[in-house]
Amino acid sequence: MRKILRICMLALLTVLLILPCDRAFASSDTFIKTASGPKYAKHSNKKEPFLKKDSASVLTGTSNILTVFKVPDNSDISYKSSDESILTVNPGENNTCEYTGVGVGTATITIKIQEPVFLFVTNTYTLKFEVEVTPKAVSVKFRKTKYKLSIGESRKLQYTLRPSITDEIPKFGSSDNDIVSVSSKGKIYAKAKGTAYITATILNGSYDTCKITIN
Repeated sequence: MRKILRICMLALLTVLLILPCDRAFASSDTFIKTASGPKYAKHSNKKEPFLKKDSASVLTGTSNILTVFKVPDNSDISYKSSDESILTVNPGENNTCEYTGVGVGTATITIKIQEPVFLFVTNTYTLKFEVEVTPKAVSVKFRKTKYKLSIGESRKLQYTLRPSITDEIPKFGSSDNDIVSVSSKGKIYAKAKGTAYITATILNGSYDTCKITIN
């Protein structure tokens, strides 16, 4: 029995000598990381797990994918929502999870990563990701219904969504891209003389139009 105990102690001593001090007792350490602001630059240069951003928004009834980067091989990773009445989380493949907006509000996803080091020794990393869930828009309306531009000019179209707390972005389209084109954010570019109509459409099918005349 003493011989077995001596062998175990020798094995543990070997682990302590081989591993760096900051990792030898990793089983009792928790590395809490939030990829926000200037901290993100530090994460991108390290071997520790990190997120590319620390927050996002999602509409009710829609989903997004969250990816954790630089997860050590053979690690166990789990995801948990702070409030499943607001946000649900489903684990995916390749260190990802899908989060879905359920109710309006804010919830935090906690990502726990356990990296096996040797025998019972593990490193534990905890990441936080905040998600704001907003309602889908019920209406969209341009603040001006007519614009006149000269060839070469550009302008950002202003519009109003209801309810005002929604983060939905309308889908924009032009009736004639040869006359005026429009970006995904509603910025128009005058290209040739003529008249075209810009349409902003939201997810429920509602839309509004704006007349653009190019001189």
